[in-house]
Amino acid sequence: MHNITLVCSGHRESGLCNAEQLLKILRAIEPEAVFEEMRPSEFDFYYTHGSVEAHAITRYREFKLFQPVSVDRYEMPDNLLVAIKRDFDCVIDCVAQASREYRLLNEENDTSVRRYGFQYLNSVAFATMAARMSEIEDEIISKTGDQGLIRGLERWRQVIQRRELEMVGNIYEYCRKHVFDTGVFLVGAAHKMGIVKEIGKHSSTEADLIEWNCSYDGQIH
Repeated sequence: MHNITLVCSGHRESGLCNAEQLLKILRAIEPEAVFEEMRPSEFDFYYTHGSVEAHAITRYREFKLFQPVSVDRYEMPDNLLVAIKRDFDCVIDCVAQASREYRLLNEENDTSVRRYGFQYLNSVAFATMAARMSEIEDEIISKTGDQGLIRGLERWRQVIQRRELEMVGNIYEYCRKHVFDTGVFLVGAAHKMGIVKEIGKHSSTEADLIEWNCSYDGQIH
């Protein structure tokens, strides 16, 4: 059976959310396979511009041979993706202007990421905050009655859900074809609830394929 730990990350460096701390996590777990939230077509950009994960993975290679696996393969035309992202930016602007609670949660989140890094990104506190922000988005956008904003939020959520479905499905596909004991799935913290939900769907039919640790606390044990 493959043992895979879900490690939630932040793509951009901020305080204790940095490559050095993530490297310590990787060295503590010692994965033989590292599943990355990255499209194969974005490989050069991902490693040239250097996200937190890219920097940590590059340095981890100095300590252990492992298999990097890009699992975010949900592709769509660039112009469509840009349009959906633009519409979602309008949604966020609307919600931020309308809700003081939303603005405060966003500020508190940024502060906690800087102070506590991966310990916070993998915590119940982060999941609770993210769920509340999602609720506020739904409440504010629904009240506007603006069909453009409503459609913009729905389309963005659909893209995220399809990406999460694709990522988990590709991990299971890889595990059916390859032999290894220990793996890590590095994914943006905002995806955790959706990823766990997709894992639950697969676990009901392929329980003997992967032993998941979805409760990693970000601590280096």
